[in-house]
Amino acid sequence: MKFKSAKFYDLYAKPQIYAANALIQSLKDYRQNFKDIYEIGAGSGVLTRLIIDNLSYENLILNDLYESEFMSKFRTQIGDISNLQIQNRQDLIISSSVFQWINALENLANRLKFSLKSGGILAFSIFIDGTLRELSSFTNQGLEYKNLAQLKAIFGKKFEILTIKEQEIKLKFSNLKELLTHLKHTGVNNIKGEFKLTKSSYKALNSHFNDDFSLSYKFAILILKN
Repeated sequence: MKFKSAKFYDLYAKPQIYAANALIQSLKDYRQNFKDIYEIGAGSGVLTRLIIDNLSYENLILNDLYESEFMSKFRTQIGDISNLQIQNRQDLIISSSVFQWINALENLANRLKFSLKSGGILAFSIFIDGTLRELSSFTNQGLEYKNLAQLKAIFGKKFEILTIKEQEIKLKFSNLKELLTHLKHTGVNNIKGEFKLTKSSYKALNSHFNDDFSLSYKFAILILKN
């Protein structure tokens, strides 16, 4: 999502805000003081504000594909984290609601391990299998979300696992239009390009929800030590 134009993201991104808060609280159980912090996918600053309010640090670098207005006030490194070389070795690399978009997670794990100091922490939340299942059961398509076992296999080979757990949040909407507006403003729609919303598919989708306009968001939290 290009956060330059995502004016209403923070208003609609309740699951992402919930996941970011849960991530920070889990991290604080292990460590709160860092010298160098690098955030992947800072966007509109949902997680960044929590970092500032809850953690002690000397240096903070924000990354995203595009520089948002919020990010312009900070030191940044713009680009795809799958290809970037992170500046210096970090005490903490942290990210929330981003890694589900990255296909080659094992390659990313290798790169992040190299970018952390010895004893450094990698902490992230990621949406996992079961997210938006109400929608994918209709479209028969969606992101290829990982499950907890897959994440453990990928990151457990590279890091010491301090915490790995899953949580779920369910949002309820008054009608289909409200539900689709939420998806539009958060950029997470679980629909690939093959599915087009027409008058007939809108009517069918409305019937599919059967007056229960709910969306499930399932996410994992991992706190890892290098």
